Amino acid sequence: MVLIQKCSTYDREVILERVKEIFEKNGGIEKFASPGKKVVIKPNLVSKKSPEAAATTHPSLVWAVATLCKEAGADVVIAESSGGPYEKPLMKALYRATGIEQAALDSGAILNYDLTETKVDNPGAKYLKSLNIITPVAEADTVISLSKLKTHGMMVYTGAVKNLFGVIAGLQKAEYHMKMSDYDEFADCIIDIFLSARVSLNIIDAVVGMDRDGPTAGDPKKMDLLISSTDAFEADMTALEIIGVKPERVPVFKNAIKRGLVKENTKDFDFAGGLKPSDVLVPDFKVKYNDQLNNLYFIKGPFGKWFSKIIRPRPVFHRNKCKACRECEKCCPAKVITVTKEKGAKVNLDGCIRCYCCQELCPFKAVTIKKPLLNKLFIRSKK
Repeated sequence: MVLIQKCSTYDREVILERVKEIFEKNGGIEKFASPGKKVVIKPNLVSKKSPEAAATTHPSLVWAVATLCKEAGADVVIAESSGGPYEKPLMKALYRATGIEQAALDSGAILNYDLTETKVDNPGAKYLKSLNIITPVAEADTVISLSKLKTHGMMVYTGAVKNLFGVIAGLQKAEYHMKMSDYDEFADCIIDIFLSARVSLNIIDAVVGMDRDGPTAGDPKKMDLLISSTDAFEADMTALEIIGVKPERVPVFKNAIKRGLVKENTKDFDFAGGLKPSDVLVPDFKVKYNDQLNNLYFIKGPFGKWFSKIIRPRPVFHRNKCKACRECEKCCPAKVITVTKEKGAKVNLDGCIRCYCCQELCPFKAVTIKKPLLNKLFIRSKK
């Protein structure tokens, strides 16, 4: 069951009423939170951005969910591992910048500073049959995912399923990028990680989403919606239809359909509350597709290597915006970025795996993804 709600404001009391309805439609708050239960709220806090930047889950939504779960008697923890190192000083700064520190204080929830990991079995996985995830999520009775609807440089779209990549501690995310740099393999890795977290409820913050150069450098996009479901794949497939994106062009959902994790048509979904995707379409939502052009990238021989270079998208570093903070250098999975105060950031494109972590984690929007003309023409032909 998927619930689509109209919501044009982040006013706390309005959000609180919407979240109450979400719990009611899904069997009542007691299904998720009760005395003695440990509830972990997993927002999207990809980097130290203010709520107004629309890159992170809005604190009003975190506050509302935490407040209702606390009132039900549960022990509530807010836990996240952002794109950078998993360290207490950085987590403190992240919680403060995103407004989550105040949301926790006002709701009575606890901010997680347990930096340990726990190994979990993952029998439904394709690749990651066991893996380490952050301990609070591994030990939770209930995990509630509060994601943000955004575009994504590598995976095209990020929402409920992709949000759970944040259960991988800190820079270990880079290891997954390196081991599975093929986009389809990485998409299956994302699905496997999501399955390991045993999420009970998913709420997508689409009051203000992000289009164009998401997940952190795009434009805030007023959408006036909340999308929720106990099934993250159905919630995301609903979001894709609302923004006009075909699932087969999003690696995670192309693979999820193949794996039988979700039906390929939202017409087969059960929508509660009266609203369907066709009622709330956002036709001007701008998405930058990242089709791999596999049949072109991997042509053998010298010509293939040359052709691959001229057609593949690449990160471009803008010296006038770069502050030489070295965030991209620290987080680059392939370790092909060097930063100096004199010249800023430079990338060795021969070793670049096109994960675009540099663009995602740059605090100053100094990195853009450049698509050559031939690439753009191919992608346009697939629409």
